[in-house]
Amino acid sequence: MSKLNALSPDEEHGLTAGRTIARKRLDRRDPRIAVDELFSVDKAHRLWLSLPEGHRATRFLPTMMPTDYVEAFRVSSTDATGTKGSQALNFSHLPEPMGWELAWCIDQEVRAGKPVNPARLRSLVRGLTLATTEGSAAARSARSITAFSHLQWAREVRGAVLRAGIQKQHYSETIVLNSVKHIQDRLAVAYHDGEWWRLNIWNPQLDPRVPQRSHEPSGTHVANFSHLETPWLRQAAQWWLSTRLSSGTYAWSSVKSRLDHFKWFQWFIMQVKTAGPHLVDDIDELRPLMRGFRDDLRAHRVLHGPNKGKPLGKNQVRQPMVTLETFYRWMFDHRTEAAAVLDEPRWKLLTPRHTVLFAAEDKPRRINAKSADMVLEDDVVTAITAGCGLLAAPQGEGGLGDHQALHALMLLIRTGRRMSEVLMMDFEPISPLPTSLPQSTDSDQDLADEFVARMSFQETKIEHNDPATIPVDQEVVDIIRAQQRWVREFLADQGAPNGHQPPYLFVQTRQNRLGRLPYPAATFHSRLRELTERLAITDSTGRPVKISKTHKFRHTRATNLLNAGVPIHVVMRYLRHLSTDMTMHYAVTLSETEEREFLRYKKVTGDGRTIDFDDGDLFDLLHLQQRADRVLPNGWCMLPPRQTCSKGNACLPCSKFVTDTSHRHELERQRASTQDLIETRQAQFQARYGKPMGTDNIWLAGRLAETTALNKVLIALDQISVRDHGQMRAIRGAGAPDSPDLGGGA
Repeated sequence: MSKLNALSPDEEHGLTAGRTIARKRLDRRDPRIAVDELFSVDKAHRLWLSLPEGHRATRFLPTMMPTDYVEAFRVSSTDATGTKGSQALNFSHLPEPMGWELAWCIDQEVRAGKPVNPARLRSLVRGLTLATTEGSAAARSARSITAFSHLQWAREVRGAVLRAGIQKQHYSETIVLNSVKHIQDRLAVAYHDGEWWRLNIWNPQLDPRVPQRSHEPSGTHVANFSHLETPWLRQAAQWWLSTRLSSGTYAWSSVKSRLDHFKWFQWFIMQVKTAGPHLVDDIDELRPLMRGFRDDLRAHRVLHGPNKGKPLGKNQVRQPMVTLETFYRWMFDHRTEAAAVLDEPRWKLLTPRHTVLFAAEDKPRRINAKSADMVLEDDVVTAITAGCGLLAAPQGEGGLGDHQALHALMLLIRTGRRMSEVLMMDFEPISPLPTSLPQSTDSDQDLADEFVARMSFQETKIEHNDPATIPVDQEVVDIIRAQQRWVREFLADQGAPNGHQPPYLFVQTRQNRLGRLPYPAATFHSRLRELTERLAITDSTGRPVKISKTHKFRHTRATNLLNAGVPIHVVMRYLRHLSTDMTMHYAVTLSETEEREFLRYKKVTGDGRTIDFDDGDLFDLLHLQQRADRVLPNGWCMLPPRQTCSKGNACLPCSKFVTDTSHRHELERQRASTQDLIETRQAQFQARYGKPMGTDNIWLAGRLAETTALNKVLIALDQISVRDHGQMRAIRGAGAPDSPDLGGGA
């Protein structure tokens, strides 16, 4: 091992043991930027002046309060001191800049559509007042909430309480901790004069400079770069990800996943010595160093969850390697600019060999295996729909008390949309269908009989030029109307203005007074997991069914459409796929289902003998030439494709004819109709000629041959069925171990 990779005995043990050391959890602060250094009186005063005239106050009374504040200030029956709750709030006795900061933060909360708890604010004001009047000399001279960290403020309040001899219930240390922390997050963004990406905490909800799509499923998540403790790596990762986010190359969820990949590399370079951004001084040491990173990923054992103790999967090992290589390729192309922007001249030392950090054989092959249980059986779907009422049932009655989860699940089942498409749906997604559909729109014509409207949704995975809408039936419309009624009642209870319409149909129920935030995907997954446990649904093989994998409903809907005969190109447009290749993934299920059903039944010939031809080979032969003319109403013709039939419609006595029990009903109907036809023709012959029709009559001989063949076939089908728990079932295919011996035994 080279000196660059040399490890201490303890470090080496940590790696070979699969890295079981618990990772350091960092507070979501910016360790490079001291918040107190961002503060200035001028900046605080600018925040104060940015407030509307009626909001520019440090004392609010219920009778002298802006209308939007009256709606936002939520009052409980009693506050933390046990007195009757009130909307009144007074922080005029705090240092003036601190009052400006608090007034601005309150206004930002109201603008964001969040409820404001005046009782919690009063507890915070009492704590800050105690610290600035009875605390240490530093606290008494503090002019800004940014003067100390939230932990230091809590200590100052605790010390002031002891000095003043005030009972502890008059303030809550936890409230001071959490409130100061949140306020400082807002002020750090407001006071920061540099480029947004240089902050360690990227919070789209607090910082409007962070590029976001208009509808972002992960928009409430925060990217915390403080986990990247190596300065050159952290700063470069921030710059690279900011450019890709700004250009639209990455969405917000992609930034989050790439940041997780960088954390793996950060952990690795903490264990080994690197020369800086260029990693090694001797370029020949680069590949060995990178193989060490790969080996580190392979040696890791999962610390938590259902895979605890297991190694990372191939994709989990490959993805950080791909991200790191993509990053270094981009940094090499921009190495001169990087040296200037990041004030790190060592980025200029990158070479072309840094663009290919790993040999092709070093990266695990990408695994894109499709799960075999993605299509839900009809009985499973029936059980889910029958038991999903638990989602909305009151908790006091054993339910989960979540009407939104019920409505979202019903839409998933009925429409096959992705989870994010349902949870981020517009509040009014329904538009009327044309009274008569154009003949050219075959996608609508194939499905139009039962549809009454079109449903729009947010498409966040694939970009299309045409509107994201699909036709829906009355049941879907009713589900949407029920959800709209629930949301209106919820928002009215939260104090939203009369007639307010939120942007989303499914809304977050916490800190979301105006319904501006969509229902969280994590909450929906949690509800479905609990529903799965409550219902204990199993498939036909007895395996538990996990419906928290919501993509199963999309697979099921697509497969049902294909099984119903809807053309591939129509299903492609319904699923909003860009190519038929994506849709053919679901068509694989259709083909497998067709073959499985074909092989379920043993084939017999027209004279009642079991066919000495493998059913799998027969299925292949019938499909290789796509010979639809070989498919008969009551079986299949095995005549070679290049030969023509000379027997007309006399299939039953033909040696090339095969059938199975799936055609029993048609065979019985044919036998009954043939017998009726014989009796009718014999009666007509007797009336016309005065004597019965003889068995040498060519027409009667043909019909008798058909009935004889039908009798043999039906008897044979009975004989090749076996008894299972008192019921008859068909043999599942040629060569099955329970195939009966039609020859009379051994």
